[in-house]
Amino acid sequence: MTEKQLIELLNDLSFEEKIGELQQLSGRVYFGDDGIITGVDSNENLTEQEVNRSGSVINVVGPDKILKVQKNHIKNHPHHIPMIFMLDIIHGFGTSFPTPLAQSCSFDPELVKEIAHESAVEACNAGLHVTFSPMVDICRDARWGRVMEGSGEDPYLSSKMAEAAVLGYQGDDLSKEGTIAACVKHFAAYGMVEAGREYGTVDTSERFLRQYYLPSYKAACDAGSALLMTAFNANGGVPSTGDKHLLVDILRDEWGYNGAVITDYGSIRSMYSHGVTKNAKESAKLAMDAQVDIEMCSYCYHNGLPELVKTGEISMEQIDRAVLRVLQLKNKLGLFENPYRFTDAKKSLEVINNKTAMDLAQKAVSKTSVLLKNEDKILPLKKEEKIAFIGPYVYENDMYGGWSIRNQRKVEPRNIETVVKEKYPQNEFVFEQGSELLGADEPILKYDRARGSTLEFEADATARKQKIEKAVKAAKTADTVVMCIGEHTKVGGELAAKAYIDIPKIQKELFDAVAAVNKNIVVVLFDHRPLDITDISKKSKAVLNVWFPGIKAAEGIVDMLFGDAAPTGRLTMSFPYTVGQCPIYYSQLPTDHSPVIESVYATGYIDCQLTPLYSFGEGLTYTDFEYGELKLSKETLSQGETLTVSIDIKNIGERDGVETVQLYIRDIFASVSRPLKELKGFKKVEIHKGETVTVEFTLTPEDCMFYNTQLEYVWEPGEIQVFVGPNSKIEKFKSFELV
Repeated sequence: MTEKQLIELLNDLSFEEKIGELQQLSGRVYFGDDGIITGVDSNENLTEQEVNRSGSVINVVGPDKILKVQKNHIKNHPHHIPMIFMLDIIHGFGTSFPTPLAQSCSFDPELVKEIAHESAVEACNAGLHVTFSPMVDICRDARWGRVMEGSGEDPYLSSKMAEAAVLGYQGDDLSKEGTIAACVKHFAAYGMVEAGREYGTVDTSERFLRQYYLPSYKAACDAGSALLMTAFNANGGVPSTGDKHLLVDILRDEWGYNGAVITDYGSIRSMYSHGVTKNAKESAKLAMDAQVDIEMCSYCYHNGLPELVKTGEISMEQIDRAVLRVLQLKNKLGLFENPYRFTDAKKSLEVINNKTAMDLAQKAVSKTSVLLKNEDKILPLKKEEKIAFIGPYVYENDMYGGWSIRNQRKVEPRNIETVVKEKYPQNEFVFEQGSELLGADEPILKYDRARGSTLEFEADATARKQKIEKAVKAAKTADTVVMCIGEHTKVGGELAAKAYIDIPKIQKELFDAVAAVNKNIVVVLFDHRPLDITDISKKSKAVLNVWFPGIKAAEGIVDMLFGDAAPTGRLTMSFPYTVGQCPIYYSQLPTDHSPVIESVYATGYIDCQLTPLYSFGEGLTYTDFEYGELKLSKETLSQGETLTVSIDIKNIGERDGVETVQLYIRDIFASVSRPLKELKGFKKVEIHKGETVTVEFTLTPEDCMFYNTQLEYVWEPGEIQVFVGPNSKIEKFKSFELV
């Protein structure tokens, strides 16, 4: 439709139809347990007519179901307007890829874009129109369960990944086959919740919000994200869903964002849980004044807007503006011309787990895994040695991780034992489970109630002891032990905040028993978040952090273990020594008691060091690199000019490899305190054995900009230090003057 036709349609809608367009329903409205379209939401007493006027739905999955709902909806809608089908497609639809946090560790936006594209290809023919992704919340506290959805602690890297994901999902035309609309979330600063508690409180200055937490949302909006989702949290006591300054002054007026804004699940209703509204009517007014367009799965607009318009507290112009944005989204998706938008059960089955997606999933495992330690170059493994594979993840097929869609695949994932035996049938390898993933003594209190799902715990003390004894026996006679351990695959994501970020007790008991009889341990670590692995790291020769790698986890991990692929990921979240350090991140601000200045009265802990166990940007591979002298093309830089940063890097190892070269800056003196380091560039460089390459970066004054005390985005004259190296711990620098 043309814009003129959309406006004509808008003007022809009844008031009830307009309110319906702003309402997103849950899939339960359409399908009962027997799969029959019910037409009524018993929880809210919606009439069948009201259901037929709704604009979108969440959590209807399967092309046949979606076609059934859409056909029925178009038939019964007074203007036959199609609805939008939305779903959380976080790291793959039928093909599960590494989690988003893992993807960010690739430092490879092109990989993130490819993964988003393949996810869109599979979801599109299944009838879906919108994914609630990417999540771009800056994540600095490993206790928060949703860190696995984001890109870690750094705003620059997160911005690059946000842009890549949006472009991958949406392509250059949302009406084309193989695309879905992106919805950037959670606006804003949801990753800052106190103590990592889900749905918790945030309180930050606007300067910090703009400097560190808003850039990645803006990058996604600038890339054309079709939707933006508000956050559950309040910031400074103001719920995000009703924050007019955030959603209108900044998002709409300052950034010029014209896409649709949708709430998180029930977050208009939750404003009276925050204690800022008394009822649905007041909540609806706050959200509509903040230009929120779509209410997800609560009914404050439905129940409150009619009276608000009647009393003049909300104008019809406000209603029409929101409805028009919904209609514009449907138009971008091509739904008016193609209401069933490529929904095709036969083709969906063909594209699910297609070769391109599955090959990408396997390749992504090595690109996203982070080799944290490799003492004595124990990795890659020597095939001729006797190797014992021990741990619950030796036999576990589900290595998907949180926020995974597990019921749309047609290819079953395999486990590590199966893949090793298939690739090396003649080798002297042994396999022992050693333990279950969880024991009866794990501190997990609310999983079943919150998720409606079941976790299996080892409650048999005798069986627990016997499994460990068998593992120890295997470890005693092995040259090398590969221990596949980590978090349970389902304890990441929403409602998965943890006060303890250790390996489960039952697995730590297994690890300690094995470590007592064999020192040549390679840990393959599965996790949604940085864990407290201080003791495990100390007692291991190697630690390969694979996060949760997805449907091709086993194949990708075995490739790395035996050297057919090399891990090339780098950390995007720092690993603490202990949970007491959280939140912890590399870009700390200097203080008058910084350790670099003070020796006695320095900030820190009396029982733990200040720095992380493993820092942002860290990661090894199967070769070594030597950095030459850092060079700057000039000593001063002024407005309109560029400065070239260059460095020679030599591969001094025994095999070809990929290095992730990282550039950081530090603004020494400014009108506000600036971080000790800030990432401002990175490049992945393939360097052959014995080869030297020159890597160059370009800096401009804009790279040195920050928000001053007046919230002006400026750069100031003065010294800028430049660091180039393999991680954020690099100390050597060269300086130039901003003039």
